[in-house]
Amino acid sequence: MEPMRGIRIIEVTTNASGPLATGILADQGADVIRLETIGAGDPARHVGGSRGGVGAYHAQMNRNKRSMAVDLKNPLLREPLLRLIRSADVFVQNSRPGALDRSGYGFEELHKLHPSLIYVSISGFGATGPAAHQRVYDPVIQSVSGFAAAQGAGGEPQLVRTIASDKVAALTAAQAITAALFARDRGLVGGHHVEISMLAASLQFLWPEVFWNHSFVGEEGVQRKPLISDFYRLLPTKDGFVTIIVVGDGEFQGACRGLGIPDLMHDPRFQTLGDRFARYSELFAEFAKGAGLMTTAEVVKRMDEEGVPCARVNTLDDVLSDERCTHADGIIEYDHPQGGRLRQARPAAVFDGEANTVRRPAPMLGQHTDEVLRSLDCSAEEIAALRQAGAVA
Repeated sequence: MEPMRGIRIIEVTTNASGPLATGILADQGADVIRLETIGAGDPARHVGGSRGGVGAYHAQMNRNKRSMAVDLKNPLLREPLLRLIRSADVFVQNSRPGALDRSGYGFEELHKLHPSLIYVSISGFGATGPAAHQRVYDPVIQSVSGFAAAQGAGGEPQLVRTIASDKVAALTAAQAITAALFARDRGLVGGHHVEISMLAASLQFLWPEVFWNHSFVGEEGVQRKPLISDFYRLLPTKDGFVTIIVVGDGEFQGACRGLGIPDLMHDPRFQTLGDRFARYSELFAEFAKGAGLMTTAEVVKRMDEEGVPCARVNTLDDVLSDERCTHADGIIEYDHPQGGRLRQARPAAVFDGEANTVRRPAPMLGQHTDEVLRSLDCSAEEIAALRQAGAVA
């Protein structure tokens, strides 16, 4: 099932926050057409492992899309592009605030042209405010939003070593786009401007547990609790690492039995959940004594028998062979004409028991320029003239 089939999305995006958002919708059936800059295209094409001119980073986020290589500032291209935009349901951009307005493709201009168009702007700090002008990458937002502080658990701050703020913004944008389409379909609104900042998305993502000690205004009567990040630790075994999480009394008691330290069940320091949370460092040290005498496989087996949440810490290579990851085609393979055999995570959402497939591999830069122009009734002569003028490539 492809729930987004029949929806056309035009995107002028780069890197991750925009392409990942539209990539989720492309996986679900939307016709996503990328407008990329002539020459280098999206910088994400040149990031990470590659083969045959195909970058794995770009290929995961941009499968099931089409690509046009264009010069948005060339006046000869404006009329065909406006025809393309009129055919679309959604326009997504993550340029710096004001950049597309100067090129004639801002919200006000396109809303006049196409009143039912949903226009989506993704930015770092938002279109207004003291930092709206700043160039932003993921670590900047992690540092400002509290991501880095949360990883430090009260000590030295640490960045999450993945593009967390980009991805959170992308997930937020994908959901917002479907909500806007749903509202339009119900006749509640027509086209409108959806604005998402990486900072706002990150704050919303972090707030429930990272800011639970900062959610009450004023200090009176507030009972502050350790953050969940305090409990996110890995236990070393004789040959690797595991994670064990105990919340309920039964889980705590099972972990004590499984780790060969049954006397710990009666230790007055750890009798209640509150006790264990308050003295988690001490509890972790006791668990480490037991886990350090066993192999990873032994710890995992014993915790499973005791009903205690536990897992081996996989290496990246381990993930590829872990049956929990590969079950139900969680990791898929297919052939890319230039990149060869590709391995990727499948689209996560399953509709009616059927996961969506890769209809087309991530496009090479400008691969579908002529195809899209022909669909707009541009003649071969017109396309040649646009190419000659440097409007398309």
